[in-house]
Amino acid sequence: MIVKISDDKEIYKRAAEILNNNGIIAIPTDTIYGFAVDGTRYEPIKRLKDLKKREEKPFTYFIPRRLLQDYAVITKKKIIDCFVPGPITVILKKNPDGKLGSDEEKIGVRIPDYDFVINFLDYYNKPIAVTSANISGAPELLNPFEIAEKFSEIELIIDAGTLSGKPSTVIDLTTPIPVVKRKGAIPILEIEKIYGRRIKLDPSLKFNLLFVCSGNSCRSPMAQGIIKTMLDTRYVEVKSAGTAAMDGLPASENARAIVKEFGGDISDHRTRYLTEELIDEADLILVMEFKHYETVLEISPGSAIKTFLLKEYKRRTKYNEVSDPVGRDLSTYRDTALEMFPSLRFVAEDIKRRLIQ
Repeated sequence: MIVKISDDKEIYKRAAEILNNNGIIAIPTDTIYGFAVDGTRYEPIKRLKDLKKREEKPFTYFIPRRLLQDYAVITKKKIIDCFVPGPITVILKKNPDGKLGSDEEKIGVRIPDYDFVINFLDYYNKPIAVTSANISGAPELLNPFEIAEKFSEIELIIDAGTLSGKPSTVIDLTTPIPVVKRKGAIPILEIEKIYGRRIKLDPSLKFNLLFVCSGNSCRSPMAQGIIKTMLDTRYVEVKSAGTAAMDGLPASENARAIVKEFGGDISDHRTRYLTEELIDEADLILVMEFKHYETVLEISPGSAIKTFLLKEYKRRTKYNEVSDPVGRDLSTYRDTALEMFPSLRFVAEDIKRRLIQ
């Protein structure tokens, strides 16, 4: 049954009845739809595992905020206080006194910043176990009619229209230094700003670095090629783009020659235009001039937290731009590379401190 989302207590009552009878419902969140069951009993969690066709991967628990300490051991409180509720899943040690329908020592806890979910959790007054609305490994289903068509077992679907948000960021707070287990809606650098120090990245993930200049034929590919000689590309993905680039052209001859002097190789480089997708997937964006910074923010206003001029990253300087060698001789390109080199070395060391190798 599909029911249009509202604050009608009858919807809460119906959803609670289904959950209390080991049923499965589909609910909207601040990111995507999720399948939900009662989180305090084994039987509904087993049903959800069978529905998802997965055995090992644990589910996330949505828990009323006032009950968090009853089910989880709170740590790294600054991160929780800032981002919960919100698009983040925090992994915490399970409180042994809290009754849940699974035996894990650690649990993923999430409270979406979504009024319906927050209000329903307060009404239900106990945890629900939640997972994305899909078969494990398949694309998420983004609207209620797709869910109803593919999953007849779902007894109630709360219709909030089509949802297409990024998945929540998943971060393990049980380790001495927090570890990001899945990238998502909250950028790594935003978490670091609140936490006050660097966090770590799970070895299964890559740190994504993006350099931006104008034509993507001189400065940004040189920066890309040089910094790749300083980093293990098994753990770091380095890309570059231009705010006024034509797609598909090689780097300039002088840029290729200078990168070779530094031990790198950009012979396979092809120019590309800066897109929202490139910005979105980047964990850190380093630009050459302030006009490039402005363009990044015009395309993606929320990216300010992770966008910096290369020579200003973690430095107390302003408007410190990298000179453009385009159309000049080889020595000018060399000067530009030498101008960037100390900053590139600093950035490389900064990134390495986030990696678990």
